[in-house]
Amino acid sequence: MVRATAVEPTTPLMPKRRQKMTCQEILPSPSTPHRIELRRDSSEDIKKIAKPLPPAVKGRRRLKNGDVIVNGQQIKAIENHKLTEYFPVRRSVRKTTKTVLEEKQRNLELILKKGIEEGLEIRIFEGKGRGIVASKDFVKGDFVIEYSGDLIDPIEAKLREEQYSRDQNTGCYMYYFKHNGQQYCVDATAESGKLGRLVNHSRNGNLMTRTLMIDNKPRLVLIAKENIKIGEEVLYDYGDRSKESLQHHPWLAY
Repeated sequence: MVRATAVEPTTPLMPKRRQKMTCQEILPSPSTPHRIELRRDSSEDIKKIAKPLPPAVKGRRRLKNGDVIVNGQQIKAIENHKLTEYFPVRRSVRKTTKTVLEEKQRNLELILKKGIEEGLEIRIFEGKGRGIVASKDFVKGDFVIEYSGDLIDPIEAKLREEQYSRDQNTGCYMYYFKHNGQQYCVDATAESGKLGRLVNHSRNGNLMTRTLMIDNKPRLVLIAKENIKIGEEVLYDYGDRSKESLQHHPWLAY
C-alpha cells in the first residue's frame, strides 16, 4: 500500500533584486564573546622575548698614538713605515747655473796651471806663414788656447819693443791689455813652443779674448766666439788700430 504525501504546489522561481550586503552579513560575529585583558610580564620574560638592539654607531675617532676608536672600541693602529724604507730617495742631479760655471772655472784654472793645449795644430798658410787650425770641434764658449808669455808692465814693454825693432826678423808678439784699471802687456816674442802666439789676426775672427785672475795674476785666454769645426783656422781680432801699426802691418785692417 502506498502512502500518499501531500506536496505543496510549486511556483516558478523569480529572480530577486540584488540587495546591498552589510558587514554583519559578510563577517558574522563570533559565537562567543572575547575579552581582552592586559598582562604584566616579568622582566625575565621580556629579556627572553625581546631581541637586543644593535649598538649605536659612534663614528671613527683617531687618537694621538695612531689608534682608532670605532663604535666605542679601540683598534690598535698598524705600525707606520716611511716610504723611504722601501724605495731609495731620488735626489735631483740637475746642476744649477752657478754650479756649472764654478766647475768650468776650476777646470780652466787647472788647464792653465798645467799648460795644457789640446785640439790644435800648426799649419802653414801662403802669404801669412804659420797659423793654427782646429783638430777637433769647439762649441761656442769653449776655452781654446791661452796667449801665454811674459807678463810685464808698460814701461818694460816699451823697452823691449825698442830692442825688438832693431832686428827685422823679430815679429810682433806683444799684447797690451787693461785689467781692473791697470795696464799690462804679455810678451810672447820668444819661441816657447806655445801655440797661442801663432794664432793669426782677423777682425771677424772666431775667437775672443778674456782675462782671468789666477794666483793674483791676469791671464789672457782665447774663447770660441762661435762653433768651430775641424780643419778651420782659429783667428781673433788683435784690436790694434793705430796708424803706426797699420803702416807697418797693413793686414791688421782685415
